[in-house]
Amino acid sequence: MKPEDKAALKAGGTTAVVAGALATCLANPVAWAAVLYGTYRIGKAAREIVRERSKAKTVEQDFDLYI
Repeated sequence: MKPEDKAALKAGGTTAVVAGALATCLANPVAWAAVLYGTYRIGKAAREIVRERSKAKTVEQDFDLYI
């Protein structure tokens, strides 16, 4: 599994568990929709952050080879 996928699962899973527990107490479809959308956005953001970090490291490593 790629590192960006691991980060997305970790961040999204944690958010889903905590927010899902709160939404269960409310028992409202709007709350469930907010949990699903928020989990998706947080997982997507975590994946993009890790992807950008990995790209930045490879560019720096390649640049060091030419010096």
